[in-house]
Amino acid sequence: MIKKMIILAILSSFLGGCGSFASRFEGGYHDEYYSGVKYSVHQADRGYRAYYLDVPFSFIFDTVMLPADIIRIESTH
Repeated sequence: MIKKMIILAILSSFLGGCGSFASRFEGGYHDEYYSGVKYSVHQADRGYRAYYLDVPFSFIFDTVMLPADIIRIESTH
């Protein structure tokens, strides 16, 4: 049981913030606030359930990136 938890923790650390990077570089969500969270939830709803593990990490990364996102998004409108 502990071994499975360790493996899950390692895998989730690799996923950490993955939705945030993907949403900014793959497109589709790049002009929205908290794009990584939206991307991760969308991917999880499509059947890639591992993305649910990424939501908290994407939330943290998107919060850190929020000032830059505000400047970037508002400058395009």
